[in-house]
Amino acid sequence: MKASETTLRNLLEGGKQFQIPLFQRPYSWKKENWETLWEDLMSLYKEEVQGFYFLGPIVTQAVLGTADSITPFIVIDGQQRLTTLTIVLAALRNYLKKTDRDMAQEVEELYLINKFKKNDDIYKVLPTQDDREVYKSIIQSKQAKDIKKEGQIYEAYKFFEGKFKKPDYEDDISLDYAKFKTILLERLVLVNITSDDSDNPYLIFESLNNKGEELSQADLVRNYVFMKLPDEEREDVYKSEWLPLQEKFKLNMDKKEYADELTSAFWFYLRKDGDAVNQKEVYKALKKRFDKSEKSFAQPELGIKGELQNLVQFANYYQRLNFENEEPKPKLRRWFKRLMRLDFTTCHIFLLNIYHEYEEERLSLQDFEKILCYLESYFVRRWLTGVSTRVLGTVFNNLYTQVKAKNPDDLISGLRAVLISFEGNQVWPDDDSFRHAIIQGSLYSKSSSANDRVKLLLESIEEFVTKERVEFEKLTIEHIMPQKSPLRKEWQQMLGANYSNVQKKWLHTLGNLTLTGYNPELSNRPFEEKVILLRDSNLTLNQYFRKIDIWNEEAIKTRAEYLADIAMKVWPR
Repeated sequence: MKASETTLRNLLEGGKQFQIPLFQRPYSWKKENWETLWEDLMSLYKEEVQGFYFLGPIVTQAVLGTADSITPFIVIDGQQRLTTLTIVLAALRNYLKKTDRDMAQEVEELYLINKFKKNDDIYKVLPTQDDREVYKSIIQSKQAKDIKKEGQIYEAYKFFEGKFKKPDYEDDISLDYAKFKTILLERLVLVNITSDDSDNPYLIFESLNNKGEELSQADLVRNYVFMKLPDEEREDVYKSEWLPLQEKFKLNMDKKEYADELTSAFWFYLRKDGDAVNQKEVYKALKKRFDKSEKSFAQPELGIKGELQNLVQFANYYQRLNFENEEPKPKLRRWFKRLMRLDFTTCHIFLLNIYHEYEEERLSLQDFEKILCYLESYFVRRWLTGVSTRVLGTVFNNLYTQVKAKNPDDLISGLRAVLISFEGNQVWPDDDSFRHAIIQGSLYSKSSSANDRVKLLLESIEEFVTKERVEFEKLTIEHIMPQKSPLRKEWQQMLGANYSNVQKKWLHTLGNLTLTGYNPELSNRPFEEKVILLRDSNLTLNQYFRKIDIWNEEAIKTRAEYLADIAMKVWPR
């Protein structure tokens, strides 16, 4: 590798193109990075900094072009800097179109485009596929409406465009754009490191990014896969496999980093076969898998593509399990949403395999639902009886293998048999333990997520005993015996002399909880007033109170026993 100092002018002049390869992440600089660059440029402009300003390295590798083409370079490191600098040049050019068209033309034809080339060869910098269309619209824009207004590339352009409109230099002095152009092109110094064409650009890139701070595990996986594929296949495989998966995750993640969720999907994929993989070692483990697949085929790329297709397939299953809008079947969507509300996503390790059985038509929808019912029962019974959740990762890493070994022809029977066989901290609590927990357990708490679980319990019991469709979204949990302490005299009299202990013992138990749309209205009212509204409710859960005239310790316990009988049918063992 050879290193030399250069200016932006020298780097961009001539028939060159700097290509950002697939193993690079999309453009990711943010406002704080743009602010720092602008402040550095202004320091040079105001002569606060003398001489040159070192901006950092650009690592490139020349690749073979044709006799009549540009000289292409792969950008191994420094794409964020290089892309940003050309965006600054594009914003400067567009501003100069209004004030100095000759200078605008010079900036464009010398530093942004290869004037006499066509198609993608025209661009001095060619970003990854994720950013390419927006970047091209900025470079080719005749006016503002031509620019695609999406992504970080556009946000960067908008930032620098704003700076040229209002440069924050001196309020009464306009920016000297000729001087600014000179500073940008001649006083920013980069170290251009060029590698030999026999070097592996990905391995150089990996060594430069080995701290793991800039790239997610998913980014590293993508990079490695496309480094392994032949050059002529990368674009097609990227468009057919990786890009659709990536875009789906982006759609579902809002502003959250989609790469983190994609990494999680890959982690679950690795664990579905029983491998105990640390989430921080997803890339390392997948790299081994791809290497193994590559060696198992006479044509190595077939092994790479096959493993990638498997990875994408199971990552799509992961999406359906985690993002309800991705699941096309309403019945499955309902079950998946329930698991999310219970915060019981560890079972997704096992469910990836079950979804694959279903997708391959080896498992019916009805049988899939039975499996989901047993899984939910396993979690709900453990939660209510207070069994630790720490072992669940180990349980579900190995569960599919155990189920297949127990009964390869009947997954439902196999699953039930394996779950019943568990003991100790892996136990599936029996009916006696479950019933006792429902009757005696204090469930309601200050945690909104924990209380949503409790609400789901009540909703599930209501759904089991009613034939009517209920809009649960508008309902809230109501304590029949109020939470307020000390209790009103009417409640003290109804509960008896030991009212304080009764309230403490039974307040947050299931027997004292229900669902209503009247929560603020009911509040701390006496039972005689509350029960009128409860009896008027359309919920079967509340029709129970049509025969209840007193609410004391015995009444709460009796209702808890009634709910426990239903719960054992909702969550069978």
